[in-house]
Amino acid sequence: MGTQKLLVGFGLFLSVFAYSILSYTLVRSQTLELFSVYSGLFLLCYFLLRNLSGLRMLLLFGLLLRLVFLWSLPHLSQDFYRFLWDGNIQWMGINPYIHTPNRLIELIQFPQSQVLFEGMGSLSQGHFSNYPPLSQWIYKAATLVHFDNLLSSVNVLRVFILLGDLMVFIFGSRLLKILGKSPQYIGWYFLNPIVIIELFGNLHAEGIMLGLTLMGAYFIFKNKLVWGSAMLSLAIAAKLLPLLILPVFFKFLGWKKGLQMSAWILLFSGLLWFPFWEKQMLENYMVTLRLWFNRFEFNGSLYYMVRALGYEIKGYNIIRTLGKFTPFLTLGWVFVFSFLRKNRTANEVLKSSLWLLSIYFFSATTVHPWYVITLVGLGIMTGYLYPILWSFTVFWSYSAYGAQAFEEQTLWLFLEYLPVYACFGYEVFKKPLLQHFQEAHFFYRQSAPRSSG
Repeated sequence: MGTQKLLVGFGLFLSVFAYSILSYTLVRSQTLELFSVYSGLFLLCYFLLRNLSGLRMLLLFGLLLRLVFLWSLPHLSQDFYRFLWDGNIQWMGINPYIHTPNRLIELIQFPQSQVLFEGMGSLSQGHFSNYPPLSQWIYKAATLVHFDNLLSSVNVLRVFILLGDLMVFIFGSRLLKILGKSPQYIGWYFLNPIVIIELFGNLHAEGIMLGLTLMGAYFIFKNKLVWGSAMLSLAIAAKLLPLLILPVFFKFLGWKKGLQMSAWILLFSGLLWFPFWEKQMLENYMVTLRLWFNRFEFNGSLYYMVRALGYEIKGYNIIRTLGKFTPFLTLGWVFVFSFLRKNRTANEVLKSSLWLLSIYFFSATTVHPWYVITLVGLGIMTGYLYPILWSFTVFWSYSAYGAQAFEEQTLWLFLEYLPVYACFGYEVFKKPLLQHFQEAHFFYRQSAPRSSG
C-alpha cells in the first residue's frame, strides 16, 4: 500500500510538471512538443484514475492540477481577449451584440483596451459578439475592477470556470448513481487533460454549460420541472448547444410536461436575454451565427469529405451552398433522435443526446478541441468510450498552428478521426466500452474500496 501511495504521489508530481511545461513554456506552434506533453498527461490521467479511490481524492487531485494555471495567461487560445473586451465595454454601457471591436477601438478607451483588441485577432475584431447572456455577465464580473494586468481578470474568470467543473462533478456523480453506474466514472471528466487545459487553462465556458445541463437533467429526472427548466435555460444562456437536445426530453416527460418545460424555458430565457435586447441585436446575432455554417472551417471530418467532393465536381469551396442546408439537416437529426427513439428512461434520454450532438459535430464545419468536452460528459453518463478517445485525439488539431502560418494537416486529421469513428461504429452496433474498462479493473485497487464520502 505504501508503494502505491508513492507511485500515486509521483504520478501527481509528473502531472503538475507536465501542466507547468504546457502552460508556461510551450506555444501552440510547437506541435510535436505539445503532442508529446499532452500524450504524457493522458497516460498519467489513466494511471491516476486506476489507482485513486474515492470521490474526495478525485476532487482533490483535480483541484491541485488546475491550480498550476493560476500564474499563466492562456496561450493556446486567444478567445479570452474577446471575453474581457466584451466585459469591459458592458461597464461603459455598450451592448456587445451591437458594435464590433473594429468600430469601437477608435471611439473608446479603457485600461488594456489596445492589448485586448490586438490580442483577439482580426477575425474577432470584425464580428459581433456571439456569446450568450450568462457568459456576458461572467465576462462583466471578471472586469468589475480595472486591474493593472490581465492575469487578475483571467483568474476571476477561472473562478467561474471552476464552479462549472464542480457542478459537473457533483451532479454528474449524482446522475451516475441514478443510472446505476459508479460515481468514480466522473474522474474521466475531472482529471481529463482536455477539460483542465481548455476550460481552466483557456477559459472556455463549455464546463459551465455542461454543469448546468447535467443539473437541469438531474432535476427533470427527479420530477422537479421548474428547477430543471431554469437550469437548462441558464445552460443555453452560457452556450446555445443545449437547444439541440431539449426536444429529446419530450417523450420522457410526456407531451403535457414537455410543453410545460418548453414554456418555462421560454420564460426564463426571455428574462435572461431581455437586458441585451435592442432592435439591431437579433439581426447582428443571426449574422454571427450564420458565419459558423457558411464561412468558418476548422477540424471538420465529414464536412471536409463533402468539401473535397465539391472541389472535384464544382471546382471551388461549396461551404456557402452547404451552409444553406446544414441547419435543416441539423433539425432533421433533432427530429430523429427526439421523436423516433424511445427516450422513456434517463439513460435513453442521455444516450440520444450524446448521439445527436456527436453527429452534429461529426458533420460540423468547425470543431474546436473544447467542443468535445460536452460529449465527454454525456459519454461518461451513458458508458461510451469514443468521446473520451476523441478528447485525446482532438488535441492533434493544434497541428494547424504552425510556426509559419495556419494550415491544417490532412495526416493529423486522419489520425484524429480514424480511431474515433472506429470506436463509435463498434459501440453503436456492438456495445459501449467504458463499462468494459471498469470491469477490467480500470479503477484497480489492491485493498478494499474506501467510502467515497
